[in-house]
Amino acid sequence: MDEDLNRTVSAFRSVVDALNRAKTHERLTEAAGVRLDRPDVKILVHLLDAPEPRRIGAIAEALQVESPHVTRHVAALEQRGLVERVRDPDDGRAWRIALTEEGIEVAGRCRRVTTDLFEGALAGWPAEDRAELARLMGKLSGDLCAHLKNLVS
Repeated sequence: MDEDLNRTVSAFRSVVDALNRAKTHERLTEAAGVRLDRPDVKILVHLLDAPEPRRIGAIAEALQVESPHVTRHVAALEQRGLVERVRDPDDGRAWRIALTEEGIEVAGRCRRVTTDLFEGALAGWPAEDRAELARLMGKLSGDLCAHLKNLVS
């Protein structure tokens, strides 16, 4: 196997492992001023990025988890007043999930804390390297997600 590829996979795995540590998640949510499980944060930020409220199935598909998993977390988020159910304009019998005002604010804080983490890590990087990283990460994300989608389809 290509040595550059080995180093890339190893570095990527280290970043993912560091971000997925329970202590990291606890510190990030504490810095955001909330106590949320990792799936809760993923759902909130996904909804923040979405152009409109989403159905449970669409959220599950985007996060690559099962719908019942999303349903449980959405119910808990709804009880906390962070999301609400709104009628689906395309199908009056169905519901979509939308962020409440508080949900928008909490999701924004969670995103900001993560952005601040990366900003601190990249503070000493020249602008050209940061731009190149952004370009390559976008490319990797798109290609890897497409490849994974083909594997599970």
